[in-house]
Parts: sequence; structure tokens; C-alpha cells
Amino acid sequence: MVVDGSITLQAVARRAGVSVATASRALAGRGDLARTTRERVFQAANELGYEKPTGARGRRTTLDPRLIEVVLGSFDDAWTDAITSGAREAAFRLGFDLVLTLERADPDDDWPARVATRRPSGVILGIIRPTSAQLERISGLQIPIVLLEPRSDPGGALASIGTTDEQGGYDAGRVLIASGYARFIVVTGEPRYRFGRAREDGFRRAIKEQHPEAEIIRVHSEWTDARVTEAMLQALTSDRTPVGVFACNDEMALTVYRAARQAGRAIPEDVGVVGFNDEPRAARAQPPLTSVRQPLRAMAGRAVELVAQLRGHESETYERIELPSELVIRSSTLASSL
Repeated sequence: MVVDGSITLQAVARRAGVSVATASRALAGRGDLARTTRERVFQAANELGYEKPTGARGRRTTLDPRLIEVVLGSFDDAWTDAITSGAREAAFRLGFDLVLTLERADPDDDWPARVATRRPSGVILGIIRPTSAQLERISGLQIPIVLLEPRSDPGGALASIGTTDEQGGYDAGRVLIASGYARFIVVTGEPRYRFGRAREDGFRRAIKEQHPEAEIIRVHSEWTDARVTEAMLQALTSDRTPVGVFACNDEMALTVYRAARQAGRAIPEDVGVVGFNDEPRAARAQPPLTSVRQPLRAMAGRAVELVAQLRGHESETYERIELPSELVIRSSTLASSL
């Protein structure tokens, strides 16, 4: 099945146990095919070393040397706005084009198939959790993969970039202690992603160092305000003493504001609040929200730079790159400085 030194589409189809038409649609990212069928075709193509021909002369496609793909789970929030902006600026500065790809909820719509069709020279995966099969498919393209603020620790298997989450949580604890609160609440996200655990760990470390006997109540939600209000109302009404609250993102922190208003508690006199991310709405809140700023644009730009550096330079292990977070103190806490 070898013609002029290349593996034919017929060989791929036979290895995958599908028709030639189905194999063609799977490799092109077209057609209403089951995810398992696409995976089987891509696995067969990778095993055989197949490269899809293009054009009338049947030339093989190659990686697009100036294309970088950014895969995100959504494009409708401040986090992704900052990431796409930072990645775009860095890509254009370095002479790359940028493609934005959405990880859709449909299990049969597999983003690796679309990435493989475009064959970029590198992929950045932003705050998503790729499956082992998805990673294997992308790895088969033999291109750099950079994880941006991954949900779990890659353990050096892939390059990753994030911020100093643990230090950010520690700084949040310090400013609440400096504000004079002796009772504390930490609002965390579910599932307990790596960055959420690190932020909570840092916060607890700060409290343990300076207030080892202080009570810390844990409130959790699905990284949104879904269950925060009810739990916060109970915590704020069952004990009326002043309390310092650290929420692991700004969305949940602003929900604490709503719960405080419903409970008749004043911010920051009765309830001090610190968020994480420092979204634009944090500064617009009433009162303005103290928050730990992630250097999101810089993180995305560094991810693009890392893709460029890793092209053609494979490694067995990678060190995680962390850019420093910054505590931005505003009026939701009593301390004016640390």
C-alpha cells in the first residue's frame, strides 16, 4: 500500500476498519462521525505514519510554520478575554497567526480532530482538562503542547504556565489578618482543581502562622455563585462577629457581597472580602474589591513564546513556569497596606 514512499488513505481505512470515505472525513474533521470512529482513524494514521496529501500533485501537507492554536473551554468571560488578547499580541509580535478553538460540550465534536486538520506548529491548552486520548492524538503531530493554568498537575510531562497561586492565597490571608479579623471563611471551587487547592493552601498557611487557633469555615461551589449565597448567609447570620472571607475567584467573591447585603452586614467593617483574578469588575464593585491579580496577558504571551522556543526541541521533562501574582488592596478590606 505504499505509493512513492507514502502511506495511502486506503491503508489507513483498512487499519481502522472503516471505509475510505469515512477515513477521509475523519482526517479532514468533517462529517457526522462518532468520536470513537475519529479516534480509531487518527490512531491508525499515526501508527502508519500517514500524511494527508493536498493539491492535484498529491504533495504531502506539512505543519504550518506560522500558525499557533489556542484551545479554550469558553470565550465569554474576563479570563478568556485577557488570555486571547495576550496571546494575540505575542503571536503577532513574533510573526505568528493565531487560531482560537472552542472545546465544545458535544462528546462527538472532538477538538483534536480540528487541530490535526489545520496542523499548526504548536498548541496552547487554556484551563481545560484534555483526556489521555486527546493528548495522544495531539502528541502524534509532534508539535509543542503548552498547558496554560492547567486544572491538574502535569508532573513535568508537558510544558505548563501559571501564576503563583499558593503565594496569592497566602497574601489574601495576610491582608485579612492585617485588617483585624479573627474569624475566617474560605470560598473554594468544585471540582478541586490544582490552582484552587494551591490558593486555599496558601490562605490556610497564612492564618496558621499568625492565628493558629482561628476558625476557618470552608464554603464550596462549582466555581460560580451557584451555592455560595445560601452557605454564606448561614455563616454570616449564625455568628455576627466580624469575619474575613477569601474567595478563590472574583465571581464567588462578588457573590459574598450579595450575601453580606442580604444578611445586613457591612463591607469591610463586618465582612472583609478578598477575591482572586482581579477582573475589571473587581475595581467597579461597591466597595471596590481587594483581589489577587493574575498576570493573564503576560501568561498567555509567555505561552506563545514557549511554543516558539520548543519547536524542534523536544524534552522528556518540563519545569512549570510561574509568573508572580500581585495583591491589589482596595476598600473591601480594612488594611490599607501590608
